[in-house]
Amino acid sequence: MTDWELLELLEADPGLGILALIEQYTDLLSYVVSLRLRNPLDIQECVQDTFTDFYLSRKNFNPEKGTLSAYLVAIARHKAIYRFREIQKEKELTLAAKPPEDPVGMEEHAALEHTLSQLADTDAKVLRMKYYEGYTAREIGEILGLSHEAVKKRIQRALKKAMSLMAE
Repeated sequence: MTDWELLELLEADPGLGILALIEQYTDLLSYVVSLRLRNPLDIQECVQDTFTDFYLSRKNFNPEKGTLSAYLVAIARHKAIYRFREIQKEKELTLAAKPPEDPVGMEEHAALEHTLSQLADTDAKVLRMKYYEGYTAREIGEILGLSHEAVKKRIQRALKKAMSLMAE
């Protein structure tokens, strides 16, 4: 079914339209979401939320600017990233709430924090955003006002510098 046919079906009969949409795009969206999330329930929830968000804001979709599959993939990707960050924050809160039982892990964490504190502020911030918070290089660039390529290079250099500091 083409994008136009799906959109027309959604307008004419929303129940059948959403079923056709789900049938046509569930596998693709599940794959996209599974690149970020591992829990099947989280994946399923993100995919369902993608269809719901699309249906509620379907008037914003312009078939002349792109395909329906690309539009749905963008929504699903954003949902997965948001859910991934929520999971990371939940993990951090859980770890912060209970004291670590592994003294070696505490020492490694302290050593890593010490190393990050020796880096330039921007380098440490970029590494924290990338590896602690799960941002992509493109997202970090948008936040910090840098180009995607500059962020990738900065991450590479900061990692190299951190590794040499840890080796000392």
